Amino acid sequence: MTKGKCNSCFGGASFYVGKGLSVTVLFLILFIQLAQGQVLPLNQSVFQDYIRRQQVMDTTSGALSFNVRPLYLDKIEEGKYKDLLTDGLFGEVVDRKSFSLRVLPMILSHSYNSNYPYAGGNGAEVPAKGQQLLWSAGVHLQTGPVSIQLYPQFHYAQNLPFEEYPGEAPITFFEFMERGVDGVDLPVRYGDGPISELLPGNSHVKVMFGGFAAGVSTENVWWGPAKYNPLMLGDNAPGFPHATLHTTKPVRTFLGHFEGQYLMGRLEGSGHTYYSDNAFSSVFKPIEEDDWRYFTGISISYSPKWLPGLSVGASRAFQIYRDDMGGNLRAWMPLFSPLPKDGEGVLEHVNRREDQVLEFFFRWAVPEAHSELYFEFMRTDHSYNWRDMILNPEHSRGFVIGASKYIPIAGDRFIGINLEMTQTQNPINNIIRWDGLPNKGRGLYDNYQVIHGVTNKGQVLGSGLGRSGNIQIFEISHVKELQKIALQLERYARDQNFYHYANSNGEQVAPWIDFAVGGKYEGEVMDHVCLQAQLRLVKSMNYNFYAPYYNDKDGRYRGDPALNINSTIVLSYIF
Repeated sequence: MTKGKCNSCFGGASFYVGKGLSVTVLFLILFIQLAQGQVLPLNQSVFQDYIRRQQVMDTTSGALSFNVRPLYLDKIEEGKYKDLLTDGLFGEVVDRKSFSLRVLPMILSHSYNSNYPYAGGNGAEVPAKGQQLLWSAGVHLQTGPVSIQLYPQFHYAQNLPFEEYPGEAPITFFEFMERGVDGVDLPVRYGDGPISELLPGNSHVKVMFGGFAAGVSTENVWWGPAKYNPLMLGDNAPGFPHATLHTTKPVRTFLGHFEGQYLMGRLEGSGHTYYSDNAFSSVFKPIEEDDWRYFTGISISYSPKWLPGLSVGASRAFQIYRDDMGGNLRAWMPLFSPLPKDGEGVLEHVNRREDQVLEFFFRWAVPEAHSELYFEFMRTDHSYNWRDMILNPEHSRGFVIGASKYIPIAGDRFIGINLEMTQTQNPINNIIRWDGLPNKGRGLYDNYQVIHGVTNKGQVLGSGLGRSGNIQIFEISHVKELQKIALQLERYARDQNFYHYANSNGEQVAPWIDFAVGGKYEGEVMDHVCLQAQLRLVKSMNYNFYAPYYNDKDGRYRGDPALNINSTIVLSYIF
């Protein structure tokens, strides 16, 4: 396999829009010169990581911020990897001046958990025990400015039974847990049997014009610079149908470069109870709301011309049940409404059953030092007023801090060090603020008005850490072009909101902490075939928070330790 060919493999959902003068449906009288539109979907994380680290290593890299994804490969104008991204056409069936048809790479993903669910960020896959398969194949059709990508997915999960809750725990244990469960559609197990479904996957119909694209899509979208656990939007949940207008490359202005996206979409519920056997149904009441939710958001990233490598940005999104919108234009276009509730009226917000999420982020890449630093901060729930926002900015907040450093060792080989810490646990003031009413002290992803929380089909749109997890990830790797061999260490503290709330109210349980160690490989294994493989050994301390073992030293009930083997294998075949 040629080097360019392997790169095309990792650009799995690539598509090409032929050059030429075309009249688009958006601008009936405007003739525009169209460029190709190779899009890189989020499920091709190997190539995403490759482009990002090459930008950090290469002092000629351009203004790409990695804050709004997926990426459009042919729009990357600078960097030593530019030629690699555009080499090697693949799967060509028909190629005419105004029409082309191409076969997209076939991708087979297999994941496995031996004893209990672990890991998120797999799109259509769900947290489950046993084996899961996710198969993608499709075609891309281009005619004039119109890009039609059909890239469906077939998903199968064994979804085997596992210990979902500690049966010996007292009822008060579950009553304290209900505080975080109420307000988010996040089941422990997704039904009581195998899952088999056909999904639209990373498909779209778009019109390309200049540095912009507009259309409808079911692709996953990623906002913010985080590598593993974005806060607002990422690939943890299945992609949802949405209409979108977005940039396809950094747009140059006299102030610097801008990137961004505006979307309007539809979110669905999981249809499952919290526990698959509906245990403790008197405590965990099923979500009876079956109406779909309208989700709309905007994200803007700015890279100032005076500080190369720096990008700052913000995202704002709303969700509301369709039945609550009526014919209210404000409900369809809420993004420019005042930030605090008193700007429109607190009662209006309460009656509308609306939820806002707001995010700020920055990333600073320093190629001369082969390093980058990035940060995300997000909070949900409107502040009551500006005083509340200034005095209590940490209410219902989460954050991500990350850094990467690449050390040259010989030729084009580097030692990479990556660190990322994500916290979705509420701050301590949450306990003080909560006074027993359901509308106080909510978490980052749960909401008492929009009772499904920030989810789609039972998975959080952003981070894969559940309701309130904290994780620290350390990775050291050897990289050479596309090939990467890495050792990864993780510490994952589960459902910290429940743990702190229960202990502050007399339910003395120990924290549930997962320690994981594993290896990762990415690269080419044979002609036409590229591989991403990861194997982790996970040890859970105090699994499920509780067992009837009382520790006299610290006065807590401690659960049993548990072991789990987690693996992921992704094969990409280029025709």
